[in-house]
Amino acid sequence: MDLKQMEYIVAIDKYKNMTEASKRLFITPSAISQQLLKLEEELNTTLFIRTKKQLFPTAAGRIFLETARQFLALRQSALSQLQDIEEGVSGIYHIGLAVDHGSDVFARVYPRFHEIYPGVRLQCSQLLRVSEMLEKTASGEFDMSFVLSGSPDGPSDEVSYLPISSENLLLGLPRSHPLARELPVSPSPVSVIDLKDVKDDFFAVSLEKSTMRRQLIDPLFQKEGVELHVMIESSLNGFLEQLASSGICGTIIPQSCVHNYTDLAWFYMPGLPRFYFGVIYPKGYRLNRILEQFIEMVKEDAIKNLYFPAPKAP
Repeated sequence: MDLKQMEYIVAIDKYKNMTEASKRLFITPSAISQQLLKLEEELNTTLFIRTKKQLFPTAAGRIFLETARQFLALRQSALSQLQDIEEGVSGIYHIGLAVDHGSDVFARVYPRFHEIYPGVRLQCSQLLRVSEMLEKTASGEFDMSFVLSGSPDGPSDEVSYLPISSENLLLGLPRSHPLARELPVSPSPVSVIDLKDVKDDFFAVSLEKSTMRRQLIDPLFQKEGVELHVMIESSLNGFLEQLASSGICGTIIPQSCVHNYTDLAWFYMPGLPRFYFGVIYPKGYRLNRILEQFIEMVKEDAIKNLYFPAPKAP
């Protein structure tokens, strides 16, 4: 067996059929099928159960897949180390970006990174679902991804995680709201809101399946015994703030996305929930100096633009 066969088998498991796996690997379905049969003959065991539409790994197949992924990760680690000692720095890296945070940071950091590494190409994919970024990163399709999480430990133990910054989740109300009329214009909240005081209000919030909703907003409203009335959902925090600024609803967004203090009054949420920004990469993958330097640049930017300390508990 060789590493190329291992790549084929891992792709078959990922895409569950020969046709899709062959497309991703730029070979014919017959070629990948022949490689699978050859490997099964060599190992004298069946690695996949074939159905009309999909392939599923057998017990032996699962053992082989785990080992294959380890070998492929070791190969990537070796290539990274070799690249570190090369004089000419070049290459292509695939990076996943969280909506808003990831793309905003990338736009600020990339010009400086490009000056240092003009021969390096970064191919970025902006994804709404963290689960999709986890899958693509764990499989090695992405070299690393910048993600958001409601936990300081990151989104999953299936990947390696490096924390970058954290911030508060804030609730904003139009200045016409009874709770906001007398509050001073301030870039920082001055109090923690009682959700029971806004139990009849409507909000513009993130998508129902988003990390912010699933891990922070929805559980918090449930804990407080208050129903969240949703007027509109969006993945764009600036859009949510703009809607609330018009006076038709409130909103809940990360503190780094707050820009309008004149038309909106901002409050800390009960329990002072935190929102975490970090980078994930495949387990067993060694980050080379190029990726490490990019992460350091992101950290420097995040300290200036994304980090907001937790307030002292009342």
